[in-house]
Amino acid sequence: MSKYHYIILLLALFFNSELNAQSDSYTVMPASFSSSICDDFSPVFYKGGIVFCSNERDNSLVGFKDEQNRLFKIFFVTKRGSNGWNHPKILAKEITSAFNDGPATFNEIGNIIYYSRNNFIENLMRNITDTTNKLGIYSAELIDGKWTNIKPFTYNNPLYSFCTPALTPDGERIYFSSDMPGGYGGMDLYYCQRHNNTWNKPVNLGPLINTNKNESFPFACKYGKLYFASDGLKGFGGKDLFYTQQINGEWIVPVHLDSAINSPADDFGIVADSTYENGYFSTNRLKTDDIFSFKSVPIEFAACDSMKENNYCFTFYDEKQQFLDTVKAIYQWTFGDGIIHVGKEVQHCFPGPGKYSVSLTIIDELTGDTIAKRVEYKAELENINQAYISSDKVGIADKSLSFKGVTSDLKGISITDFFWDFGDGFKQGGQSISHTFKKKGDYAVKLGLLSVKDSLGVAGKKCVIKKIKIN
Repeated sequence: MSKYHYIILLLALFFNSELNAQSDSYTVMPASFSSSICDDFSPVFYKGGIVFCSNERDNSLVGFKDEQNRLFKIFFVTKRGSNGWNHPKILAKEITSAFNDGPATFNEIGNIIYYSRNNFIENLMRNITDTTNKLGIYSAELIDGKWTNIKPFTYNNPLYSFCTPALTPDGERIYFSSDMPGGYGGMDLYYCQRHNNTWNKPVNLGPLINTNKNESFPFACKYGKLYFASDGLKGFGGKDLFYTQQINGEWIVPVHLDSAINSPADDFGIVADSTYENGYFSTNRLKTDDIFSFKSVPIEFAACDSMKENNYCFTFYDEKQQFLDTVKAIYQWTFGDGIIHVGKEVQHCFPGPGKYSVSLTIIDELTGDTIAKRVEYKAELENINQAYISSDKVGIADKSLSFKGVTSDLKGISITDFFWDFGDGFKQGGQSISHTFKKKGDYAVKLGLLSVKDSLGVAGKKCVIKKIKIN
């Protein structure tokens, strides 16, 4: 074997082992409803089926003249039995134009749609290579089985593209991609917040998420996780899929999905269920844009620590008691949190972690004059370095109980994922979550945390247990 071939073999072995090492989180396969001839992409869940974009022919529409530039439409595919799919059909003629339509996003009950399309659709003699006919975002309302009240998004602009919209599950925020001025280059991700039934001005997600290339195809999950595609962040090549989320109001560094989903080709347009266990994504690894399904492998946390309670209560006393018993003195303590205690020995509970100034003033009880001031003591209180579950210790059966995973107690660790176990195995969730216990008894609630992967692609794990009593 030549030296050249030996080096190539080593590289291939290394690359394959790296892919295998990073492929444990998901299993993927082509979705049976996706065509191997046409381009299909951007799946979203809708009424028990899947809505997606495709340039598949449909006999109900005007035929396409240019086989190389077929236009995209919004299709809907429904389930057939437990494992099969019916043939995809156009979602609705009322929102189908003679130009490009899609991708789409829906509110939770499925009666509001936001979707991309070309802004100018009146000219039937269309020039589909006209780059001046930008994409915009449009909405419609489902009334009596038909999509009506088609309206342009407030911030559409004929000079720039607004596309790939994604509503949050509560409908209070919409994400989208745009090349409007003021971004970081290419297509950037933005969001608008709903206020009094209108959308506030677009907010750029910032340079931690957006690059000088293209970020698009957002998908907003339950618990605040945001998936998106980027060809500017470091990945395997082409468009790669990432996710981020706001923890304590700040976006975390985008997390790159592993090699079961990302490939050297373009991977984009993902959707997942509420626990991120099952979903679909788009890829052109087979030379056309196809939709693949994925299933996540359950995350295991081998050892969970019992949660320790933070203690902010202390006893204070004066070690230099040198005044004669004939002097009646008042020992006045201040603790920097607005509380004053009187006594030679006092107990005080601080409200929580932080920096506090503790001082003692000794006052003559008869004259009110200050006899002495002890040196001020600087107290800095920190929480125990652990994952922490904030919740009530006692709950009521059949009544929802709120839990919050406080991550600020973990020093130097960037958390990317939250997993909760209420007795039925770890399920992915958010920093805050609610659960209803059906029966009375004692429960052990577990919180598992994943942190940013190291140079070997291994994510750090932390796990903690909190005991809950349900009456």
